[in-house]
Amino acid sequence: MTITGPGRTLWVSDLDDTLLGPDGLLEPATRDALARLIADGVDFTVATARSPHTAFSALDGVPLALPLVAYGGATAVDPTERGPLWWEHFDARSLAPLVGAALAAGVTPLVFWLDGDRDKVSWVRGAETSGVDAFLETRQGDPRLAPVDGWDEVDHDRGFFVSIRGEYPVVRRLSRMIRAISWGTGCSLALAGSRESGVGVLDVTPSTATKGTGVRRVAEEHGFTRIVAFGDGANDLPLFAEADESWAVAGADDEVKAAATGVLDDRPDAVVAFLAERAAARAEV
Repeated sequence: MTITGPGRTLWVSDLDDTLLGPDGLLEPATRDALARLIADGVDFTVATARSPHTAFSALDGVPLALPLVAYGGATAVDPTERGPLWWEHFDARSLAPLVGAALAAGVTPLVFWLDGDRDKVSWVRGAETSGVDAFLETRQGDPRLAPVDGWDEVDHDRGFFVSIRGEYPVVRRLSRMIRAISWGTGCSLALAGSRESGVGVLDVTPSTATKGTGVRRVAEEHGFTRIVAFGDGANDLPLFAEADESWAVAGADDEVKAAATGVLDDRPDAVVAFLAERAAARAEV
């Protein structure tokens, strides 16, 4: 815990499977309750692996006033202007072998990078593997989609996020291999999925970009002295490490529950219900 003591508290939640329901949506009643809490002065924001584009879409109607941490900590976005406040990039010496390792494992990676001031997601056209196909099925019309004919069309100095999706055993082995290789020290890895589902997703960001580092930066720049975090998956562990309190949802990974201060009640609006309870208790003091 790096930010402690009395004072202003920043409340920060993951999106998928934490604040959002299994369908990836925010229930209308939960949305309304969260909007009221923010209007009443609860300092709340989100840290997600999603892009700003899909994060703000999911949060439509929620009046965020604080920067939203996106792409797993690679950027933070002003909620009013919707513009990035900073970017963290891979060292080109890390991105090139990362792409090569995925290709050697038979998996086409999705590489997120900046072209000018636009964030794009690229893959080699015609080389789509199952994970890329599954991603594209849910991103029809996404303005970031930018297939390329070769990886030389991607600016390796401006890559900030790589998503490797495929069969869980393959992706898990790849994760272990990257951690064991010297250039892998320049990367932060978060593996999701299971043998039961058969699907693995390995999200890779620069070592300087995690939900934890992003939220810590927001907290310091806005004068918060405490962080309370909510999450469910591996990429929430760095966030929990930075928080003064960390709360896992009931369906969280066992590793996340073990790292948390506690586990929330098993209900779809668990995060917002907890916030409302804390806000009410503070009002009574």
